[in-house]
Amino acid sequence: MADPLKKLIQGYRDFRHDYVGTNYAAYRIWASGAQDPRIMMISCSDSRVNPSILTHAGLGDLFNVQNVANLVPPYKQGQNSHHSTSAALEYAVTVLGVAHIIIMGHSGCGGIKALMQGNLPETGIMADGSYSFIGPWVHIADQAKQQVLQQYPDAKPDEQLKICEKQSVLISLKNLTSFPFIETAINTNKLKIHAWFFEISSGDILAYDHKSEKFEALQ
Repeated sequence: MADPLKKLIQGYRDFRHDYVGTNYAAYRIWASGAQDPRIMMISCSDSRVNPSILTHAGLGDLFNVQNVANLVPPYKQGQNSHHSTSAALEYAVTVLGVAHIIIMGHSGCGGIKALMQGNLPETGIMADGSYSFIGPWVHIADQAKQQVLQQYPDAKPDEQLKICEKQSVLISLKNLTSFPFIETAINTNKLKIHAWFFEISSGDILAYDHKSEKFEALQ
């Protein structure tokens, strides 16, 4: 098997060869000053989900945030916590002035699977006394899990997982509006928020339609 690091480095060499050429000349001049993306994308850390590749977005097109299970926490102030995703949201909306925020979930999400299996406590403290950072994080979507268990109690675990993967995106979409600066931007028509879902097996991206209350093929 080829060394994955060597493959990565070779990829960089190929990219840089193109980047310093004439095709990127105008971009290099523009990008050396500042960035001006119009879209923020919140997606999963999963190696199979790369928003720039999935949308053929170019350098500078997307302001990307990737975390476990593509979650957005509810708005919360506090000096004793680290708020990486919240900080990125604040920067994207109040500094960059993005026009769209897209939360993109995906099939086969390990973070949502951990949530559904329930073997990671919300406190993070495991039975053996060790700590799981994943537990408290994925419990951001606990409301989605409870909705699935209540509405589809007889569904098979795999079916419940698929439903929860989409429901969790909607929880994060709702959490977006709990941030005052996001709510203000939406109310003044400066920002629109969206929920997408990537089906890995088919390559389809679905978008949530508020009228039908369903994820439908992206048009």
